[in-house]
Amino acid sequence: MTGTARTRGRRWLRIRGRILERDPICMRCASADQVRESVIVDHIIPLAQGGTDDESNLRGLCTACHDAVTREQFGYRERKAFGADGLPADGEWS
Repeated sequence: MTGTARTRGRRWLRIRGRILERDPICMRCASADQVRESVIVDHIIPLAQGGTDDESNLRGLCTACHDAVTREQFGYRERKAFGADGLPADGEWS
């Protein structure tokens, strides 16, 4: 899969500034009636999946929401922790 080229440098800094000014509160938190500051500009459709740097494809998110959205979009899941004995650290077997 070929993605879209990422905008960099001063041009990206200008775009980023406009988005964070437009979305000062995390858009995902706001939809859940929570208030957290937007600190990351997120691509709604990731560049790797054909998204663009167009402002309609960008939104402000807090770090926690950005991390969660990225994991969802790319199919990552949390790994279970294992102890030195090789057994699950939480004591659960699956």
